[in-house]
Amino acid sequence: MSLYWPDAEADVVLGQPRLHALVIGVGDYPHLVGGGGHPAVANFGLQQLTTTPLTGARIAEWLLGSYRNPACPLGSIELLLSPAARVDRADGAKIAVEAAKMDEIRKASKRWRDRCHTHAGNVAWFYFAGHGLTAVKQHLLASDFGDPNVGNLWANSIDVDGLRTGMRANDADTQLFFVDACREKPIDALVQLNPNGDPLCSASLFDQVASSAAYHAAADGMKAYGPANDVTFFATALLDALDGSAAFKQQGTWRVDTHFLGAGIAHVLDILRLVHGEPLTCNPDPDGKVATIHFPDPPLIRAAVYCQTKQANDESTISLQRGADPPVSSAAGEKRPWTGRVGLGSWDINFTFQSFPPVTRKEEAAPPVLRWEEPI
Repeated sequence: MSLYWPDAEADVVLGQPRLHALVIGVGDYPHLVGGGGHPAVANFGLQQLTTTPLTGARIAEWLLGSYRNPACPLGSIELLLSPAARVDRADGAKIAVEAAKMDEIRKASKRWRDRCHTHAGNVAWFYFAGHGLTAVKQHLLASDFGDPNVGNLWANSIDVDGLRTGMRANDADTQLFFVDACREKPIDALVQLNPNGDPLCSASLFDQVASSAAYHAAADGMKAYGPANDVTFFATALLDALDGSAAFKQQGTWRVDTHFLGAGIAHVLDILRLVHGEPLTCNPDPDGKVATIHFPDPPLIRAAVYCQTKQANDESTISLQRGADPPVSSAAGEKRPWTGRVGLGSWDINFTFQSFPPVTRKEEAAPPVLRWEEPI
């Protein structure tokens, strides 16, 4: 099954505003480099992935456990992962998730689109983590991409721009597309004639969507990145942004909307770029009216603390203290910059060294991020 939540189709609430999600995480590509199937006639040098199935599962977990919007609660989550897996849900249920092959994506997509179409107040949430490449358009590759038994090389790929365009005829007034994939343009893809992926739905002259926002994990022509055997950097930045780094206060309530979300993702990626040394980029593309997505309670923001020189970083013990809360600390010799998530408010940032006097700084943690570089 691909219905991660609720337990059965009959339990899905229709006719009232709900967020309906389709989440896809693809790491197993049998026909690409290192796969166990018959090789594709063109593999574009693409190999197996470890980050993306973990990412798909983490996004579904966040939606079920952390998403908050009283005007539009969670309605359903369709989840596809490759390799197929049994996923432990937070409530203790073990869900057998189907492989993210193109036929299963088409079936899950139809269920998702049909649910979204039941109410104008719905939020349509699409998240794809896996291989992507640009050949005229951006193609998101299903697990069975490159199957030599399929005549059209691109048949087992999603035309994500076509999906976004086609969804504009859907009744869901707020539509979110998270594209956690590379946007490279390999020469052997650019020379392909008629590289047409599947948009999963047909386009229409009817355009009734008030807010359609896409968030890409890479700028045009660039790669997306992730640490081995962990979620992607884009997913980390997205969840950080939703949990507080994209938050603003309005009428006494912290909230995240479609426009602030893109800026929050970019600010967190800037810290992750500093920490991990990867050329991380992103491309937010919100369109239409501003729409509130999520109400983080309480907000947390990404922090990065470090020194200017290698010697000071190597020697530094760092602790962050706020009131009577237990301190957050990082011992000498650990990776710098130190990074983590902290609550809002005033923090004492303490540095101790072998060769320099101790230093204490008082800084205010507020969205989007807390970043302190000690000039030593």
